Amino acid sequence: MPENKAPPVCDDLMSLDRQVCFALYAASNLVTRQYRPLLAELGLTFPQYLVMLVLWESEQQTVGAIGERLHLDSGTLTPLAERRL
Repeated sequence: MPENKAPPVCDDLMSLDRQVCFALYAASNLVTRQYRPLLAELGLTFPQYLVMLVLWESEQQTVGAIGERLHLDSGTLTPLAERRL
């Protein structure tokens, strides 16, 4: 009976360190962690801070316009805005 083995990886193209998506994910996490202590003093999360940046540019914006700018759908943005703004 054959052993259950993971299929061999053809080459190292699939290694985690070669994935652009992982590099972007790691960089994003690093930036968010750097902002966290500063934003905690203001009582804001990083997504709330991004909303505030958009509003500082122009106060009168619809939720839809803010969502477009931040690439967030209204289902994500509305609870975030209602919670704090």
